[in-house]
Amino acid sequence: MHELRSERSRLAGYLVVLIGALGFVVSCFLPYLDYRFLPSQPGPPSLYRVIMLSSRTLAERAGGFAYLFAGVATVAWVAIAGIRGTRPWTPFALTAVTTAWSLTWIGTFIHQASIVGPKEPGYWGILVSIVVVVVGTVVVWVSSRPGSRPRLRDQPVPGE
Repeated sequence: MHELRSERSRLAGYLVVLIGALGFVVSCFLPYLDYRFLPSQPGPPSLYRVIMLSSRTLAERAGGFAYLFAGVATVAWVAIAGIRGTRPWTPFALTAVTTAWSLTWIGTFIHQASIVGPKEPGYWGILVSIVVVVVGTVVVWVSSRPGSRPRLRDQPVPGE
């Protein structure tokens, strides 16, 4: 019974991660910053437009695309691997890629906090989606710990 509850929690955590990743991608296309502070914009641009439209060369475009979507794609890929079956490496991999991805974006938000002006829905959507991914990752990590499963009678206690 306890094992089934732990497995459901783990699956729910992976699904929450996927929802957060999807929210991040969608938020990249929503208005991001107030347009009055950005030159030559007809309205509030999305983060995708800010990054991609300023790119001139193919390498700059590839770099902008990787900056926006490679990290979240990796997070989603590991979450899908966790949903498709129990693999012992997926909680560790999800924790690692979520840590790297979320810290990068938290650093971006700290850097952009100095931009004067109102933040648009895309800004807040990205921020919320990062929190959702982190919460889902914590659920996966906690539900996959060895202590979250009952031990059999003849099974040794870890550390003894």
